Amino acid sequence: MNRPTRRTVLGAALSAAATVGLPRTTATAAATVAAADAAAPAAALSVSSWQQRWAPSAAADGLAAFETVEDDRADSHPAGHPHIRAEGDTYRWTMHTVDRDSATDRQRQEVTGMRSPAGGAFLEWKSGQTWRTTYAMYIPSVLKATTSFTHIMQIKQPGNGTSPIVVQSLRRVGGAQTIELQLPISDVLVGRTSLDPLHDRWVDVDFRITVGDGSSGSVRWILRSAGATVVDIERTGVDTFLADRVRPKWGIYRSLGDTSGSLQDCYLLTREMRGYQLVPGPSGVFRADEARVSQGTVDTDHTGHSGAGFVNLENTPGSYAEWTVRAAAASTASLELRYANGTAAGRPMDIAVNGTRIAAGRTFAPTANWDTWATAALPVSLKAGVNTVRFTSTTADGGPNLDRITVR
Repeated sequence: MNRPTRRTVLGAALSAAATVGLPRTTATAAATVAAADAAAPAAALSVSSWQQRWAPSAAADGLAAFETVEDDRADSHPAGHPHIRAEGDTYRWTMHTVDRDSATDRQRQEVTGMRSPAGGAFLEWKSGQTWRTTYAMYIPSVLKATTSFTHIMQIKQPGNGTSPIVVQSLRRVGGAQTIELQLPISDVLVGRTSLDPLHDRWVDVDFRITVGDGSSGSVRWILRSAGATVVDIERTGVDTFLADRVRPKWGIYRSLGDTSGSLQDCYLLTREMRGYQLVPGPSGVFRADEARVSQGTVDTDHTGHSGAGFVNLENTPGSYAEWTVRAAAASTASLELRYANGTAAGRPMDIAVNGTRIAAGRTFAPTANWDTWATAALPVSLKAGVNTVRFTSTTADGGPNLDRITVR
């Protein structure tokens, strides 16, 4: 780590053995097809990568960044208004014990959807599309997990009374406070982890969804705290669609049926809210904060990184960063890694695509310091669909700092 210390081309026409016994016209036709195939250009590279579609400023855009605002929609507590507001660069949701939703057995202070630009058109999440939201959230210790539902993020179809498709919730399990992600219509628990270590600190959330009916949907849920990955779980083959479109919701939505005595005045904060759509293009850029990291963190203590941070792998062999690259067709591409190595010696890494090592002990030479970045490239073969690209440390010194990969 970096803490100090296409298409296959047929052979020439056809080999003699391959054409033995064929009529002359057939052999000639086969040779013509093979020659044409050999002369055909390689398929153009098309890689799907994230395009930013939404990046509201709480200070400048306020609540106009959202499709709707559900602030005390039953007008149960006028003295507490506004329950939802922007405070500098942060959005705040406040919940009082006296607040009531239109259904009086629960409480709701939520915003829905995304507008881009603020006050403009809705960003509609349609079947077959893949979307991603990232943000930092602050869950104070006064916002506790409960024995009934306490949702702090939902994915739903627009309309009153529609069922949630995805919920990120604070739930007591065996008396312990947890945060979890569930898919109610699929009856799938994506993942769950302890809430206690995440209270009273900023936690980075990265949620991704492929909108699909039946078994054609998928979700990935990532939580990072102090740069370390707490949760990184993906579920495929699940139902993530009801009808028309889906949209995200943020805020506090909780039942009054808690039996643990955990309901009290509380709040929730978010900042740096972003929305991305996965779109095809002639090349793709994949940042450090998009990687699946094992034995490492996403840090920000050096300058010049291109995304939310850079991958800092542990000083141990086997630590790795892995990216998911989606290609429209099987193709050959150039894989570029932007890295920094502020030591005096090269740092080797194994590079694997789809589990097959394509470079063993590839050395990444020193850069001037940890704030200076360099690029190294090598050719790769991608299959149609989902590909995994993994960089793995091979020595006790770990690898260089990893900023991003570019596939072109």
